[in-house]
Amino acid sequence: MDSYPLLFEPITLNQLELRNRIVVPAMHLNCTPGGAVSDQLVAFYRERAAGGAGLMIVGGCVINEKAGGPIFVSLMKDEDIPGFERLASAGHEHGAKVGAQLYMAGAYSHAMLIGGEAISASAHTSRYTKEDCRAMSLEEIDQVQDDFAAAARRAQEAGLDMVEILGSAGYLICQFLSPAINQREDEYGGSVENRMRFGLETIAKVRAAVGGDFCVGIRIAGNDFVPGSHTNEEAAMFARACEEAGVDLINVTGGWHETRVPQITQELPPGGFSYLARGVKWAVDKVPVAASNRIHSPDLAEGILARGDADLVCLGRPMLADPELPMKAQAGLSKLIRRCVACNQGCFDAIPQMKPVGCMVNPRAGREAKDPGPEPAAAPKKVVVIGGGPAGCQAAITAAGRGHRVVLMEKAESLGGQIAWWNEPLMKNDFGSIPAWQAATLEDLEVEVQLGAEATAETVAGLGPDAVVLATGSAPARPPIPGADGERVFTAWEVISGQALCQGRVVVIGGGAVGLETALYVARQGALTPEQTYFIELFGAETPEVTARLVAQGSHPVTVLEALPKIGAGIGRSTRWITFGLIKRFGVTVHTKVEVKAIGQGTVTAVIDGQEQELQADTVILATGTKPQDGLAAELEARGIEVLAVGDAGGGADALAAIRSGYKAGAGL
Repeated sequence: MDSYPLLFEPITLNQLELRNRIVVPAMHLNCTPGGAVSDQLVAFYRERAAGGAGLMIVGGCVINEKAGGPIFVSLMKDEDIPGFERLASAGHEHGAKVGAQLYMAGAYSHAMLIGGEAISASAHTSRYTKEDCRAMSLEEIDQVQDDFAAAARRAQEAGLDMVEILGSAGYLICQFLSPAINQREDEYGGSVENRMRFGLETIAKVRAAVGGDFCVGIRIAGNDFVPGSHTNEEAAMFARACEEAGVDLINVTGGWHETRVPQITQELPPGGFSYLARGVKWAVDKVPVAASNRIHSPDLAEGILARGDADLVCLGRPMLADPELPMKAQAGLSKLIRRCVACNQGCFDAIPQMKPVGCMVNPRAGREAKDPGPEPAAAPKKVVVIGGGPAGCQAAITAAGRGHRVVLMEKAESLGGQIAWWNEPLMKNDFGSIPAWQAATLEDLEVEVQLGAEATAETVAGLGPDAVVLATGSAPARPPIPGADGERVFTAWEVISGQALCQGRVVVIGGGAVGLETALYVARQGALTPEQTYFIELFGAETPEVTARLVAQGSHPVTVLEALPKIGAGIGRSTRWITFGLIKRFGVTVHTKVEVKAIGQGTVTAVIDGQEQELQADTVILATGTKPQDGLAAELEARGIEVLAVGDAGGGADALAAIRSGYKAGAGL
């Protein structure tokens, strides 16, 4: 699609005029230590405003000491106003509007961060923090509502354009709404009308604090996805009540943080929760509705708007990945957009480590203040990049963007490296967008790309490079296990790439990220495909119970053998629970602390739980690491050529580290 008339159609919320329908929703960026607006926070939003965002909502912004703690940006005090004035100016300077999300976590607040026990609608043990919380008194309810209103007033005084009340994801307003949490016997508990009271009174107090002409929004859960809690039907009911209470925008997201339904990872299809926004939009009268979660491209966003599922679209991680997404889309340059691949590796996985949020495909994300972008090269060089995987392509893109003359050599007939062959079989299709935009960007920068080009020291030296970036990747390493070179023994790469087919019982040696992903790939073979499931459900060919079983019942019994005490090394914290759940759902047997002694004809001999056992294994898969393919480095350096090794060739890296290393190399030449 070359044009997006609906996406770039202006819209008015109350008196607030937006230049387009693109909302950057509130994201916790971990760059405001102590709660103060930082140079990094301002730089982050300035860049997204310059890239064409319509509305940027900063947050969560804590409203009081119990709301979340000092790791969140603060709107608790009047002293916080000047920082938000800087944010407002940064957005307005480039034509974007800026809002603040008013954050109160309730039972989702960690005691360590707030200095005491969390508060909620009712006393319970939070399934998110695993900590006990106590019920709020009527006086505390009144005070917290006043704190919401005071924070809204501060945002308005700072020159922000709107506020968004946080009523989603399992936070305090959700805790009052949910019959699974709210066990109160006063006017705030019992009937759904009573459970809505806290949120609706909060809206009324915020409205009174900012006046009738200021834009007030609310973000709600489209479905809690928590047993015994609310579905989209109740969400629509609450949305109608919010409209009557005077909100100007209803932002619909997915479920609570504690849900076991994936919310933002690759398991959720692109735009997979737009039906939740539609359910709310059909229920309200005139108030605009925003859709959220995995809306990763302007084409998808335009389709959601065209169907009438929503009036605006939230592009959070997509704008983290590419701040210029709106500008590129509007200019007809969508092929150059760096698409979010829903990996969570740079963003959500950084939060538990107390690191600033970053991005796999955007090495500058989260570092905009320190790294405004590589400077033009003082003296352009001839640079040869060997290898067209993500690291090599990023190095070429960065170097060419600085003015260097770049030649990229790739021995395959297409770019992408490992990603080119494992993204589809591992059901990580969004990763396929990486070589696509990298190829388009290389073409746009007029980089000479040589495909099917086997690099040797002679051919590279013949190009006369001033510097070489070695991005030749890695190869599977076979362990020193007797029988590891047997007839029915394959590497994980051979299986995933389709070079080898599994038969019968399968044993995977290695329980790290590659081993578990390979085990799931094999376990899925023979299970119902999405197309088969849709057919069966649409025509009622099987009972729901049979369908649920066949969805996760493949053809191969799979066993994973891991030497370490735990499986999953290399899988991020925010996604490992999904992987572990799928391992269990597909019936994969896992053994840890295993010593594999030998691989025989149809067997694997291993010490499991202290006893030597012989496992049946018609197929054995090795997921036992890789080794760098860096042999060219010494040959080129012997010829006096500067060599920079990146990605796997530089010592092993995942895609996040590989792209960062490519960026660093290109920026340093």
